[in-house]
Amino acid sequence: MKIDKGTVDKVLKMDDDQLWKVISYVAKKSGANGFEELSRPNDMTKIRATLASLTDEDIQNAMNKMKRGKNNG
Repeated sequence: MKIDKGTVDKVLKMDDDQLWKVISYVAKKSGANGFEELSRPNDMTKIRATLASLTDEDIQNAMNKMKRGKNNG
């Protein structure tokens, strides 16, 4: 699946519960340790603002880091 600014913008249209499920899924698939222990914040405003500010370059850099982390873990 290609993740780019358009994909992030579509995800941001989801309600908070759906958005958290997507974030959790991506974190799990990327091999993020300990993420499953976190619960959804009551206020998703900061998460939404951060995601909205991402550029395609930011997203690509994050994807590359997740791939490297998954391959090393």
